[in-house]
Amino acid sequence: MMPGHGPLTQSGMPKVAGMGLYAAAHLRVKAWDKALANVERAQTEQLLALVRHARDTEFGRAHGFREIRDYDDYRRRVPVGDYDSFSTSFDRMRRGERNIVVPEFVEHFGNSSGSTNQHKIKYLPITTRQVDYQRGNGGDALSRYLVKNDVRDFTDGFVMNLVPPLTMRQEGPIKVTCNPALMAANLPATTKAVYLPDRPTMCMTDYDAKLDRIADRYLDYDIRMVTGTTCWFSLLFDKLLAAARRRGRTVETVSDLWPNLNVFFGGGVAAAPYMPVIRERMGRDVQLIDTYNATEGGVYASTAFEAGLEGMMMIPHRGVFFEFVPIEEHGQPNASRVPLWEVETGQNYVILITNASGMYSYELGDLVRFTSTAPHAVEFAGRLAGCLSTTQELTTHVEVQNAFDAALNVAPSTVIDYGVGADIGIDGEAKSRYVVFAEFSGDRRPESPEAFIDAFDDGLCEENRVYREHRQNDTAILAPELV
Repeated sequence: MMPGHGPLTQSGMPKVAGMGLYAAAHLRVKAWDKALANVERAQTEQLLALVRHARDTEFGRAHGFREIRDYDDYRRRVPVGDYDSFSTSFDRMRRGERNIVVPEFVEHFGNSSGSTNQHKIKYLPITTRQVDYQRGNGGDALSRYLVKNDVRDFTDGFVMNLVPPLTMRQEGPIKVTCNPALMAANLPATTKAVYLPDRPTMCMTDYDAKLDRIADRYLDYDIRMVTGTTCWFSLLFDKLLAAARRRGRTVETVSDLWPNLNVFFGGGVAAAPYMPVIRERMGRDVQLIDTYNATEGGVYASTAFEAGLEGMMMIPHRGVFFEFVPIEEHGQPNASRVPLWEVETGQNYVILITNASGMYSYELGDLVRFTSTAPHAVEFAGRLAGCLSTTQELTTHVEVQNAFDAALNVAPSTVIDYGVGADIGIDGEAKSRYVVFAEFSGDRRPESPEAFIDAFDDGLCEENRVYREHRQNDTAILAPELV
């Protein structure tokens, strides 16, 4: 049998490139920290720049953008919107019209996941200015990792980028794609030298075949970071280990093949359920640059790498203005709109964004919760449409995740994937229960499923006051069930 790997192919970049990236990372982190130290100033600058750019558009004239001097002016003039309220404007822009919500022609539209209240597919404008901002906030996220971990040789190896296909579908004057693919297609020339896979592989639409090709082709490359949606990492690793064993390699873990892989740049899904599997495949602990991101603006927050700071650190200076509506007030005519500098910890908020692509006080449909306001750190709390609420308990994604983690601590096991739903009208009564659908690794199942589900129940009671009250004596919610 052969050893795990032979000589690893490196990028060929000069050593000074890594040192230059490290020096630039220090400047980025310094600017980020300065913005976090005065969030009101940083956010107001972003808002006024966005308003100034669009002041003579149809939307800008209709909402008095020329008269806006501060956030209070903006809040009085601009209502909360969502995709349905902007869709007519976006449809006109897809036909090539200008000066509607932004003055310029917008060439690219992101085909976002999810649908609208009217069951339309979302087509979201992505301006060149937004792409530039997104390069900035993605670079900020990487920079904090490099600085906090003193990484000076990052460019000696490669970044493996698990992106969607680089398809650009022409529709009249515009192109339809997705945000990650658009960013990958517009990498700066200096960055392309260290990014894999090659363009033909990136363009493959069959994900299974794409992962097979990556595993076969890049087995002996010096991979330093893997980026993409977090759930894809372990799938790639299974392919990689299989490819190595087909070649007669003696491998137990991914570290036997990619020994310098120390960090992942993820997002798109909650990372916690996937990290135990990723660490098991790696054979050691690794770091994750977790991000809160969306088609509507790129990366909003990322891992802080600060001891004792939970959540992801907000990025307040990269072309996005943030507002938050307390979940209890959502949908009310005079609901509060809170700027980033006035949020409170522990409160679930509906997030609104104003960005460089012409979305103003736009409701993403996400719920977030702040874990700190010095600095501002946030955690994703779920989708507005995805709350479990059988008796007005409004259980969020994060509360479910924390309860699931508590169950894993009580009944150790390895979960591959899970979901939680609700069963309403048990035995013809007006009562409900939560149902946990979990897939466990064959040799790492809970020894006691009863202990697992009891701990999940206890965890939810700890996380959600209304759930706890309605569970007491089976008043309205019965004990959960594990399937």
